[in-house]
Amino acid sequence: MRELAIEIGVRALLFGVFVFTEFLDPFQRVIQPEEIWLYKNPLVQSDNIPTRLMFAISFLTPLAVICVVKIIRRTDKTEIKEAFLVAFSGLGFTTFYLAGKLHCFTESGRGKSWRLCAAILPLYCAMMIALSRMCDYKHHWQDSFVGGVIGLIFAYICYRQHYPPLANTACHKPYVSLRVPPSLKKDERPTADSAPSLPPEGITEGPV
Repeated sequence: MRELAIEIGVRALLFGVFVFTEFLDPFQRVIQPEEIWLYKNPLVQSDNIPTRLMFAISFLTPLAVICVVKIIRRTDKTEIKEAFLVAFSGLGFTTFYLAGKLHCFTESGRGKSWRLCAAILPLYCAMMIALSRMCDYKHHWQDSFVGGVIGLIFAYICYRQHYPPLANTACHKPYVSLRVPPSLKKDERPTADSAPSLPPEGITEGPV
């Protein structure tokens, strides 16, 4: 319980730092006269995907997917705890999560296209959001590309903190579920009563 409280506290602190930096004064970049043509874009009155909706999709989609998977498969309580800890990792994490749950890269899941399509659907939505930011002249393609690569790297790092590799046969289970409880380890230790009895020294079995 203490580790869970510390984990939630650290993530709340990181989220607070994110909110604080969002309201800082932006850096004013000096644009040279020869590159003004690159920034002469038309002003778009209404965005294809509003900024608030974009953040809501990125933040709430992983939590919704994990909860739906829990309801369908009735996973254990440890996984729902992990869900609340990793829910804010974005659509890239959702793709890795679904790929692990559906065993897209294991022997039991290879060759089944519907599993792969279901897994990359969140990544496709993330790509559509990035394209909409370029269509609205909010970002250049370089910004969206580099941001997507960085997002995927951090999403995979967050995923591997809680789940095995996607090629592992147990990739659908979090590390917390794969740990053997200490109580079970104690129960498995052989006791004096359960230990195999050896014949006393000097006594042999069978006819003398």
